[in-house]
Amino acid sequence: MKVIDLRFGLLMACICFFIPVAQAQTSSDKPKNEIEVRAQVSVPSGEANFSGTGAAGSTIDFSRDFDFKNSVGFQLRYTHRTESGKHKFLADYDSNSWDRNTILTRSFTFRGETFVASATLEGTLKLRTFRAMYAYRWGNEKVRIGPMFDLGAINTNLEITGTTASGTRTADGSITKFAATVGYDLDYDPTPKVSIFHNLGGIVFKKDHLFHTEGGVKYFFNHSFGAVGGYKFQWYKLESGPNFLTIHQHGPFFGGVFRF
Repeated sequence: MKVIDLRFGLLMACICFFIPVAQAQTSSDKPKNEIEVRAQVSVPSGEANFSGTGAAGSTIDFSRDFDFKNSVGFQLRYTHRTESGKHKFLADYDSNSWDRNTILTRSFTFRGETFVASATLEGTLKLRTFRAMYAYRWGNEKVRIGPMFDLGAINTNLEITGTTASGTRTADGSITKFAATVGYDLDYDPTPKVSIFHNLGGIVFKKDHLFHTEGGVKYFFNHSFGAVGGYKFQWYKLESGPNFLTIHQHGPFFGGVFRF
């Protein structure tokens, strides 16, 4: 909670800094920059294997072995559009974490530790992404659509604490990859107060599979402040030697927007 409070504090400081800039603009100026803070509700699915051998019996299923529940994640985003609207730049940080205590229904090996069936198991799954995007869009003042390219980093982490043959143990498996996807970006502004957006990107590189998409609506109460809501889906399969982690994460998001 302290980390989230710090992030919101930094955001409020940014907003207070930019308010004089926004007030200095005339109402006819179309803002070129946006700062968004979002909360995302989601539940993950997927699987992981950190046995070191790739043995099928040690592949952990997030739904069967943990039954992770809905959790609220955090997203911070900055967007800049050029005067013509043809060029769009975006920087995005997304953090999600899920925790679950359960009774293990079977035995499996994770990071060299064999967790035994019928014992209490505690699991924490984390997904963090950072991406920088560029899109070139055709269209007019109301509709802009075109190809996009993004690159960044994806960090996945699974930590397990439970009973083994040697007592209670904690094991941690993590895969971090630099990633890039290609796709398209769409903005549709039917009125000055309403903006509809959609973004999609994906790629298959060697054994890694990356896909993400989101769509939603922004409504602006005045020249500078508004609300955003929509739906987001991410699917990442990352491999590191014999180890792999696949995660599907989706759900609605909502938050606030400041533009200047």
